Amino acid sequence: RLYTPEVTVAVMQELHRRGTLRSALAGRDEKQINLLLTFVARRVIEPRFTPVLVTVADMITDIYQPVVGQSAIVDRQFLRLQEAIGKEIDYQEELLEVLGMMDTLFATFTKKRATCLDENKSNGLTETIETDKNN
Repeated sequence: RLYTPEVTVAVMQELHRRGTLRSALAGRDEKQINLLLTFVARRVIEPRFTPVLVTVADMITDIYQPVVGQSAIVDRQFLRLQEAIGKEIDYQEELLEVLGMMDTLFATFTKKRATCLDENKSNGLTETIETDKNN
């Protein structure tokens, strides 16, 4: 048996591509659902697995929503999955904020550089700057 997450996710991706993932996930007992949820909750935050595992998590939630409350083990795993996805959403939001800050810095830098070049042209230093760039 191969226990690498790459193989597991690749199989899930292929099942999804073939349109059989939902039926492969359905009909599981408590132990199997627990294993699936544990795997998804643990690996969904890895960027290389996120697209596939978000789809898997969505399908698992749709399929097993009616059994929530019937098993403390499964309920605990659903809560872990919810927590993992919530943390990932918070992390992505922080990254977007940082990207926005970086965009602002780059835009400011570009404007200052253009202003500096314009000032140098008016002082007759354009030739010197261009000569320095070529050396």
